[in-house]
This record gives sequence, C-alpha cells and structure tokens, in this order.
Amino acid sequence: MTELFWSSLSYSRWIATQQQFSHKQGLEPSDGPSDIPGRNRSYQDEKKDIYGCEHYKRNCKLRAACCGSIYSCRFCHDKVSDHSMDRHATKEMMCMKCLEVQPVAAVCSTPSCDGFSMARYFCNICKFFDNDDRDIYHCPFCNLCRVGKGLGVDYFHCMKCNQCMSTKLLSHKCREKGLESNCPICHDFLFTSNTPVKALPCGHFMHSACFQAYTCSHYTCPICSKSLGDMAVYFGMLDALLAAEQLPDEYQNRHQDILCNDCEQKGRSPFHWLYHKCGQCGSYNTRAI
Repeated sequence: MTELFWSSLSYSRWIATQQQFSHKQGLEPSDGPSDIPGRNRSYQDEKKDIYGCEHYKRNCKLRAACCGSIYSCRFCHDKVSDHSMDRHATKEMMCMKCLEVQPVAAVCSTPSCDGFSMARYFCNICKFFDNDDRDIYHCPFCNLCRVGKGLGVDYFHCMKCNQCMSTKLLSHKCREKGLESNCPICHDFLFTSNTPVKALPCGHFMHSACFQAYTCSHYTCPICSKSLGDMAVYFGMLDALLAAEQLPDEYQNRHQDILCNDCEQKGRSPFHWLYHKCGQCGSYNTRAI
C-alpha cells in the first residue's frame, strides 16, 4: 500500500510538471492533432508570433528519438524528462505552421507551407535550427555547432584541448580534453555549452559570464588556486601595507612555512596573520603549511 501511494504521488508530480511546462511554452491543447505528445505550437514571443522556446527561435519542433515526444529543443526535453535527448539521433521534426511531422530538413515539405523555412541556420549533422541573427558554424572536430563565423576566420580548433578557441587568444595552456568537464561555478557541462567559454591562464575553463561574476570577489582559480591574472599591482599594495605595519615585539623574528599556489614552491616567510609573500616569485597567493 505504501509503495502504491508513493508511486501515485510521483506520477501526479510528473503530470503537474508536464502541465506547467506546457503552460510556460505557450502550448495550446486545441491547436492541432494531439496523437503525439507535444504536437502543437510553441512560441518564444506569442504577441509577435515568433515561434520557438526560451532557448531558441525556430519554426519547428523536434521529435525525440528516445521517447517519441515532440519538444522545441533538447533543453526543453531534458528539463521535464528523466533522461537526456540525443539530438544527433533525431530523424523527425514538426513544422510549427502546419503541425505536420516529417523528416528533418531546412524547409517544410508539405505543399501548403510552400517551402516554409524552419530557421535561418540549419545543420543536418547536429539537427540544429536557429533563427536568431547571429553567426553559427559547424566544427567537424567537436562535431557540434558553435557560435562564430567559422574555423580559420574567428576560431581555431586545438586538437589537444579538443575545443574551438578564439583566434584572439594568442597563447593558451593546453589541457587534454579540458572542456570535457563542468564549469566550476555553474556546473553546466562545458563541451556542449551554448554560451562562451573562457580559458584561464592555469589551463582550466569556465563560462565567460561566470568568470566576470566570480572575479568581482575572487582572484584565484576555484580548481587549482592559481592567480587568474597579473596581480603585480595588488601585490605591490600589500608590500606597502606590510612595510608600514608594525608587529608586536613577540612576533618580530617569527617565520612561517608556506606553499605558493602560483609557483608551487615551498619556502619561509616572515610571520603575519594574513599575508605571506613567496620568496621565489613574489606572490602573496600562498598558504601556511
């Protein structure tokens, strides 16, 4: 009896989640056939008659190969499902205009739609549609679509890191498959992320937006604790602060064993409650040992 109760409760919660999701996506239950779950229109902006979802503008929805239901994108699918959608395995789409389910293509195949375009950008490999006004290219090495003008234009692919990087990045520390991990701030998987990723001087990565927020109050990598930039000005201020500070007599000749996070060398530094300078590289990014 107890197992039946919890099973019924879980099913009720699942139904509630589906209803909330449909409401947020602007789905209309009476808007066309309902033989396939999700076979109805969804809007990113219904007042302006812009099809899509909160993630993408597009004139079609995808039929998930895993469960057979129709969703605006893989993020919408994963949001309400207990499994992930493999968009590369997608074979069918639904046109938002005529609601007909058909093979994935750049335009609708039904005569009534007269070649209605599904999106400004379409990739038949990734089964990816995007109607936003932005440049997108497919990287054959990542086997993913990326935001940018293309390889050799504004991005290059580092074979060791296995990641597309901006040509503005003159040098970087290679870390094999470094992006096949989660962002240390938001914990989203970096390799398939649709937001810009920043390479840190230490070789680790995080989202550019996460980097901007994190560095408002931190200056060390959250993974390896190395400094995230040139700290010469800040360390110079600490030099001046300590030179002007007078410690009590009992602490004058004391020293502290330290480990520098930047050069990874052990050493000894004059005692202080907060700041210990590395004698090797001059960094204050140290820890007492």
